Amino acid sequence: MSAPSFYRRPGSPVYFPNLNGLRFVAALLVIVNHVEQQRLFHGRPSWSAVPVVQRIGDEGVTLFFVLSGFLITYLLLLEQEQFGQIAVGRFYRRRALRIWPLYYAVVGLALLVLPHWEYLRTDGFSADIAQLPGQALLHALLLPNVALVLFGGIPFLSQAWSIGTEEQFYLLWPWVLRRAGGHVLPVVLGVFLLLLGLQRGIVVAFQAAQPTPAPWLNFTFNFLYYFRLDCLVLGAVPAVLLFQRRTVVLRGLMAPATQWLTLAAIIGLLAWGQRFPLHEEVYASLFAVLILNLAAAEKPVISLEAGWLNYLGKLSYGLYMLHYLAAALVLRQLGPWLDAQAAAPRWLLTLLATLVLSVGLAMASYYGLERPFLRRKAQLERVRAAG
Repeated sequence: MSAPSFYRRPGSPVYFPNLNGLRFVAALLVIVNHVEQQRLFHGRPSWSAVPVVQRIGDEGVTLFFVLSGFLITYLLLLEQEQFGQIAVGRFYRRRALRIWPLYYAVVGLALLVLPHWEYLRTDGFSADIAQLPGQALLHALLLPNVALVLFGGIPFLSQAWSIGTEEQFYLLWPWVLRRAGGHVLPVVLGVFLLLLGLQRGIVVAFQAAQPTPAPWLNFTFNFLYYFRLDCLVLGAVPAVLLFQRRTVVLRGLMAPATQWLTLAAIIGLLAWGQRFPLHEEVYASLFAVLILNLAAAEKPVISLEAGWLNYLGKLSYGLYMLHYLAAALVLRQLGPWLDAQAAAPRWLLTLLATLVLSVGLAMASYYGLERPFLRRKAQLERVRAAG
C-alpha cells in the first residue's frame, strides 16, 4: 500500500533528508556552550552563567541522543523485516567501527599526550590527571560517564561521557527490538515508562535521604544526569510510527501547525533557559517530533538540506569530540586580542575561530582516521544507509 502523500518512507539505500544538517546544529549548540566554559576556565570574561548558554549545551547532546534513537531503531526494524532477524553481532561491529577509532584516539590524547604539552599547560588548563589508572580503565571499558561521576572531568575529554551513554544503548537496544516481535510500539513505550519510573524513584529517594545520602545513592543520582537512555528511547518512538505507517498519528504529528508549534516551543524553551521537572523528556519529545518531520514529512516547514550543512553534519562526530581542543588552542593563541574586543564581537569571533579550527581538526580525523573504518563498516551493512 502506498504511503499517504503527506509523508514518505525512505527507499534503498535508506536516506533521511535534513538529518545531517540537524547533526551540525546539535554540534554547534554544544560548541557554543563549551566555548564559554573554556573562557571561564581560562579566567576570561564568559557568558557561561547565562541560562540560555547553559541550556543549549545540554540540549544539543539530547538532540544527538534522540537522533541516534530514531536512526538506529528504523534501520534495525528494516533489517528485521528484510532478513527475519537482527544480526546483533554485525550491529556491534558496525557501531564499533564508527565510534571506537576516534573515541580511543581522543582518550589517548587527553590522558597521555595533551597533559604534557607545555603550550597548553601555560594557562594551567591541562594539569596532571588524578586517579589516572582508574580513569584510563573506565574509559577503555567505554564507561566515560561513570568515570566523570566518580572522578570529575578531564580537559579535552569530559564531552566523551555521551559516548558511554550511546554505547550502553547500543548494547541493549537490538535485543529489545529483536524480542519485541509484533509488539514493538508497546514495548518501546513500556521501556520508556520503566526508565522514567526508575529515574523518578531514585530522585525521590535521594531527596528523602538528605542531608547525608548513602554513597551508592549519591552516585546513582549523579549518574542519572549522564544516563539518558530515556532520550534515546523517545527517539525510537517516531521511527516505529513511521516504519509501521501509523497514518492517523503521523497525520497529526506532521500537520504544519504541529511543526510550527514544535519549532516555537524548542526555540522558546531554549531562549528561556530555565530547567524544570522532566526537562530532558520535554526537550527530547519535541526533538522527536522535529526529527520525524525533517526526515519524513513531504513538505517540512524548514529545510536543512543545503550541501554545506550536509557536509558539516558528516563531520559532526569529529566536531563534537575535538572542539574542546580547538577552543583551547584559539584562546591560547588569540586570547589577549579577543579579550580586548567588546562583548558581542568577542563572543562571535571566539566562536567563529573555534568553529573553523574544529572543522579543520574534524576533516583531518574523518579523512585520516575514520574513513578507512567507515568503509569496513559499509561492508557489514545488511540494510544500506546513505548519507
